[in-house]
Amino acid sequence: MGKNNRKKINAAVLFVFIVYAAYLMELLFFIPYRHAPNSASQNVIPFKTIRMYILYYRYFQFEVWFSNLFGNIFMFMPFGFFLPILFRRLRKAWIMGLLSCLASALAEIIQGYFHVGGFDVDDILLNTTGGLCGYGIFLLVRKLVKKIKIEIWR
Repeated sequence: MGKNNRKKINAAVLFVFIVYAAYLMELLFFIPYRHAPNSASQNVIPFKTIRMYILYYRYFQFEVWFSNLFGNIFMFMPFGFFLPILFRRLRKAWIMGLLSCLASALAEIIQGYFHVGGFDVDDILLNTTGGLCGYGIFLLVRKLVKKIKIEIWR
């Protein structure tokens, strides 16, 4: 693949990542339910919220249950997928895990500070899991791309 085509692909990936990041910011900070009274809660005990949703799943509407457990994972999967495409130095699992954790922790701290949603350590755990899952998908796609001899990422 020519250098010009690689630049075009990288530009397209960067554009998609920027759109994703903007959407993520909207989800994390600007959607209306985050600004409702009594929406801000705090949880600093690891697995407390996760455990509650698993043990008492029948008491929650499916949408609430699913979005709180799996939505946090899915929300950070593109983070772990796109960043290693854009930056070679990020192509290590521990780096993507650390970056996912730090980005999620920063988002939770901002939510807690500005009272848009609330700080929940379990969201950090789930988001970090999502970032690592996204990185795993990156590795699988990269392996598949190499197998069919398409030179997108070196």
